[in-house]
Amino acid sequence: MRHGNQSYSAPSPSSQHNVPLNKVIAGDQLGCYFCNDVVAPGDSTRDRTLDQQCTVSRPGMSFIASALAVELLVSVLQHPERGCAPADTGDTDTGSDTDCPLGLVPHQIRGFLSRFQQILPASRAFDKCTACSHKVIEVFRSEGFEFLLKAFNEPHYLEDLTGLTAMHQETAQAEVWDFDDEDSFSSMEAT
Repeated sequence: MRHGNQSYSAPSPSSQHNVPLNKVIAGDQLGCYFCNDVVAPGDSTRDRTLDQQCTVSRPGMSFIASALAVELLVSVLQHPERGCAPADTGDTDTGSDTDCPLGLVPHQIRGFLSRFQQILPASRAFDKCTACSHKVIEVFRSEGFEFLLKAFNEPHYLEDLTGLTAMHQETAQAEVWDFDDEDSFSSMEAT
């Protein structure tokens, strides 16, 4: 996965484009590893069985991942826009990026060893990301090491800072159970 080459000045409303999901995403709008997560990073090895730990993988997978990472890096370096190269998903309907002499410059390469298959997803940067959002970068630049200490020592600091806590609360409040007047709990059990 390559991360977006974002400008970390204050985001302008014009930079928040509403591009359909099947279109190419500009390189300065690509998300980071944590943009698709709606929680702060945590310990992925604690209180989990060996097969649930994200640090454990099948033999040979590290060789595949490192080879693809090198190919992705070389493709980014050969593209005229370098880190700002748009994310190409390989979808023939949206057209392929022909500016790179080495072919596609995807955002991510996801592999499925059980099917010997790869896909090329792309995702836009999340404005509440706990790693790369403008708010996190801004506070890190102003507070430096103090910011890091808060993030390390206060479990919900990043979620509170970015607005994820408020988003989770709004979502919980919006959950509405809609029952018809004739419905009862016993009639739901029968189905």
